[in-house]
Amino acid sequence: MHILLLILQNILLLSLRQTYGFKNSNDVNDETFTEYYNYVDLTDRLQSLSKKYAHICSLSSIGQSVEGRELWVMRVTTSPSIVVAGKPRFKYVGNIHGDEALSRQLLMYLIEYLLTEYDRDARVSELVDRTDIYIMPSMNPDGFEKAEEGDCSGRGEARYNAKHHDLNRSFPDQYEPSTSSLNDIPEVTAVMSWILEKKFVLSGSLHGGSVLASYPFDDSSSHKTSGLYSSTADDALFRYLAQTYAENHPIMRMGEPHCPDDPNKHFKDGITNGAEWYDIQGGMQDYNYLKGNCFEVTFELSCCKYPPASQLYIEWANNQEALLLYMQKAHIGVRGFVMTRSGLGLQDATISVLGIDHNITTWTFGDYYRLLLPGIYDLTASAPGYLPKTVKEVPVVEGKPTLLNFTLEETEEAMVMSVLTEQTTVTNEVPITPVPSTPKSQIQSLDFRHHSYDEMEMFLQLFSAVYSSITYLYSAGRSVQGKNLYVMEISTNPGVSQQGKPEVMFVGNVLGNEFIGREILLNLIEYMCRNYGKDPLVTRLVNSTRIHIMPSMNPDGYELALKAQKGHLKVSDLSIFGHSNSHRVDLNTNFPQHTKSRLDIEVETQAVMNWIKSRYFVLSASIRGGFRGVEYPHSVDSIDENLFKFVTEAFYMQSQALQKPQACDVPRTREKKANRHRRPPVTGTDMLTWAYSNTDNLAVDIGLSCDLRPPEESLSEYWEQNHKALLQFIQQVHLFVRGMVTDAQTGKGISNATVMVEGSRHQVHTSSAGQYWRPLAPGSYHIIASAPGYTTMSESVRVLETRVEQVDFKLTRDTSQPSLEEEQQKDLEKLVEQLLPVGALDKFVRSLLPAQTLQYRNYRERAEFLRSLTFNFPRIARLYSLGQSVEFRTIWALEISGNLEMPQSAEPKIRYVAGVHGNAAVGPELLLEFASVLCLNYGRNPTITKLIDRSRILILPCVNPDGREEAQEGHCSSTEGYTNAHGTDLDTDYIYGNMSAQPETRAVMNLIEGSGFSLSVVLEGGFLMATYPYDRPNQRTQNEETLRYLASLYASIHPFMHMGNVGCAKEPAREIPGGVLKGAEFNAHTGSLKDYSLDVDNCPEITVYTGCCMYPPESRLFSLWMENRTPLFRMLLEVHRRLSGVVRDSKGRPVSDAVVVVNGSVSIHADSHGYFTTLLAPGTHQLQVQAHGYQQELQQVNISSDRLTSPIVIDFTADRVPLDQGVLIIASASLMSVLFCALLAWHLRSAKFSRIRDGFHWCHSNRESLHMEAMASEKSPLRQEFLEDSESEDDPFFVERY
Repeated sequence: MHILLLILQNILLLSLRQTYGFKNSNDVNDETFTEYYNYVDLTDRLQSLSKKYAHICSLSSIGQSVEGRELWVMRVTTSPSIVVAGKPRFKYVGNIHGDEALSRQLLMYLIEYLLTEYDRDARVSELVDRTDIYIMPSMNPDGFEKAEEGDCSGRGEARYNAKHHDLNRSFPDQYEPSTSSLNDIPEVTAVMSWILEKKFVLSGSLHGGSVLASYPFDDSSSHKTSGLYSSTADDALFRYLAQTYAENHPIMRMGEPHCPDDPNKHFKDGITNGAEWYDIQGGMQDYNYLKGNCFEVTFELSCCKYPPASQLYIEWANNQEALLLYMQKAHIGVRGFVMTRSGLGLQDATISVLGIDHNITTWTFGDYYRLLLPGIYDLTASAPGYLPKTVKEVPVVEGKPTLLNFTLEETEEAMVMSVLTEQTTVTNEVPITPVPSTPKSQIQSLDFRHHSYDEMEMFLQLFSAVYSSITYLYSAGRSVQGKNLYVMEISTNPGVSQQGKPEVMFVGNVLGNEFIGREILLNLIEYMCRNYGKDPLVTRLVNSTRIHIMPSMNPDGYELALKAQKGHLKVSDLSIFGHSNSHRVDLNTNFPQHTKSRLDIEVETQAVMNWIKSRYFVLSASIRGGFRGVEYPHSVDSIDENLFKFVTEAFYMQSQALQKPQACDVPRTREKKANRHRRPPVTGTDMLTWAYSNTDNLAVDIGLSCDLRPPEESLSEYWEQNHKALLQFIQQVHLFVRGMVTDAQTGKGISNATVMVEGSRHQVHTSSAGQYWRPLAPGSYHIIASAPGYTTMSESVRVLETRVEQVDFKLTRDTSQPSLEEEQQKDLEKLVEQLLPVGALDKFVRSLLPAQTLQYRNYRERAEFLRSLTFNFPRIARLYSLGQSVEFRTIWALEISGNLEMPQSAEPKIRYVAGVHGNAAVGPELLLEFASVLCLNYGRNPTITKLIDRSRILILPCVNPDGREEAQEGHCSSTEGYTNAHGTDLDTDYIYGNMSAQPETRAVMNLIEGSGFSLSVVLEGGFLMATYPYDRPNQRTQNEETLRYLASLYASIHPFMHMGNVGCAKEPAREIPGGVLKGAEFNAHTGSLKDYSLDVDNCPEITVYTGCCMYPPESRLFSLWMENRTPLFRMLLEVHRRLSGVVRDSKGRPVSDAVVVVNGSVSIHADSHGYFTTLLAPGTHQLQVQAHGYQQELQQVNISSDRLTSPIVIDFTADRVPLDQGVLIIASASLMSVLFCALLAWHLRSAKFSRIRDGFHWCHSNRESLHMEAMASEKSPLRQEFLEDSESEDDPFFVERY
């Protein structure tokens, strides 16, 4: 039996390591979870971990205990050796009482988990990237050495430090002075200094002896022993923070720890106010809040203070999720910088919130983080010598911080003092007349030196945060070693495509050992940011241009070269070391010469190529070293050679350095690309030659230095001599030819139209809005514009040196040939029609490249998988958040389309949804597999490529992530996880106007409203069938024929569903004809998702029940995928078989308020372009088209089951009545009404009045028979044709009256 227990324990430990991320390593022994670490073991392990993971952690000691033991702190973050601005600082402190040992060990596990899971677990990576994490496993190492394992109640000797002081009673108290001598509590002194220095944003203090979360204050002015609630100004926030930990701890959230010393004690929701529990003076969490800027909560982890080591793995499992989620709360509220007008951060500035009597102060760079709950707040920043600034109504949303920067103005008194201190001291010396000096560009935070990758990253992130209104930091890709290829866009409204703004790009550090380009471009970023709004040229350029700057294309090579330069590596030849990337490839000869080149393209090169192709760069420059001057591609025609010479001459004129010749200068008369520094023969070419041949971009190399690695002390001189020339280069883009290519009939821009100059083979193309830019030297030119399906047009233009020339083209359609759009649509129609037969579709699906990703994933794994799809397929996949669940898990939506950035009103939209009920676990995995197959086959399979290019597919893999976490594999009929964390069945919560809707419901509601989906498919479990709206009982379904057809379409293709034999345990004998039921016939209820989709967005939604078992074993996933993959693809084809069209007036203009009534029941509203679409069952359908001011149009359409329906055009035969004519008609009608009333009054007074009176008497005497006739009229079949249940007789618009 003993051997069996040992085997079982080893199996559990192995499973735990796999589940919680501890992997084998060569340098650090595997975590066994079977023992506590004494001081020596703990020190050894921390030091080993810090060496192995030096890129994301650093180990330091903040002081020593009474007996001389180090108070170790492990810092875990990117760039752990430098101070990083803008990252919130977080800390965990454990083992404050020496006999409370569990926290010490759990924090060691947490450190190792963060280090080993970085770059493997998406959540961990995000935490480490965005948070500055400090973990102190033991604040009382002396006391721990005296404690005994298994001692649950604790011994007094081990609780205290070596001087017999309780460390959690020795901090300065808000009500009573401390009685402890600082010499007796070096541990407390060290921690106090650490707290004041770091200004942590959030903290957790880990204890033992109960299971709960306790928040400030710990004491009150009366010091009542217990029962007195002592609240802070941030009481609601503290309760939220405490609840975050408690509700994610399986025991703590119950609120009943059942500890032996007080077995009946209950804590509501597992949390308590410290003083209400019991009053203590000198507690650490109160000191953090009152003196340290920091919000700290105390967590009691176990009833037993020093549980046996055999319990460690259980306790780690209990606390791991809570520890991680609590850390994420460092990112709520408001963050930003407090700066002077010159851009310098103000340290120790005060941030106050109206209505909350607690302030925080800024840190070293003027950065701050103010934790706040969602709401609207007024925030004020103030500092001595500066005028305070208040920003009102700052919104704080759930899940992410609001960025709010303050710029403070100096007070008049401070400005006067500043001027006085700068005045020259008066002496008896002969006065010297001051000579005006040329103002130099002041670089405040960026030194002129060689910066490492971590320093560059910190600089870019800092400036992106401080100057967020004009900067947008993004990555074009990653290097071989995983470093980001950062790009800083500088422009007003950055990150958004803007008509009228040309795009310019700079690239530096193409060769790793070319230091100068990297440093010059970093200085250019800072110069433009700091001088925006001050320097007229910089301001004009930022306002009118989108400037993209990539300081380093080869960060891997640079890091090697920098280490060699500093002597950290011994190399024989510094001129070549670090020249190439990590694969020893010269990136500047790695661009393909032609499309069929067999060259192995490096990841950096591919990233830059994709980046250039995805933008409409007009001009670009690589900032280089090793030569001086401007170079351009070899093979250019005379027109572009004149342009390049013009650009070159302009740069030479502005560069002070190039006025003085040096030996490395390229010939000024012929600056074509030379064969300098030619490496061994390669099959590739350089970036500027590739760009000229394959893109619209005209690129040059600008050499600034004969040295590849100029000395650091000379960098400022290079900057001063060349920065004006770089600004001039940007300005050049505004002195060329620009224009629009539009459709002459509609006025819409024509995307991807070709613009050529007669005599030049270089082409440029229009953007999605139809705009183009064509750089040309001064002179006269003949410009030609063309587009498929349009007649070619040409214009003559004279380009001057001092202004931009606007040349617009209005192309007319060539009726003799179809447009490119029409050709692509016809190709797609043929493909879809070939696949509509069941056998053909099944054969096609089997031919696709399989993804083979089927497995059950928890929330973190699912999020990481979705992120990996968007990372690997950025061209077609985009991931975004719809909102968060009750337990703050993100509800992800994955969008797949070939036109992510340019949604078209005419493209079909389909929605796939799963996980509405958390225990329906199959659906999420089927949709992830479906998404993987789509992405994997894009570009490989022409049919999939065209389908994705012409569709918009939205996948919601899990609407109820909280319930999904609760559900258990193999439980076929269990209701665990069926509801959300509030116990609500989400499929009963979709009620229009529901102000108390669950957060999951609200997220999906916001998606549905006005989104224009053509079809929605929801995957459920527990049965084998498909249902269609409505789920509401006694609800008449309009267009039921189409809804049933859609459900039948899925069921008929499923190998078993169409048989109708459910055979499930709940209803084993139930027969469902065709496997299809109306929702109310299966499970009548209100508030369903399918009903809401149809009512609010007019989007038909079917619910597919994939199998009898809600959560079958994972081994069943493959067979379930095989059963459902073809039906899933068939629904995608179905949205292309829809009816679509446009409503126009007699002049061909779209009618935006038109309504198309299908079969007298379903109303389809046209969009702003007059476009409408709907799905219809095969057959003949009647359309009534109505719009205010127009006569109704009638049209009949035939929908086929095996072919697509061509778009229809509905033209109103008469236009709207003009306004002046309408006014005349109304006035005339009003006058006639007045006359009629007058005549009637006269008539009633006439002799005929008696006859009318007799008529009234007759009606009264025969009222019974008349009433019966009226009832018969109400039941008239003809009347029912015009008056549906949902209508009123007074509705003047829904059906035309005659």
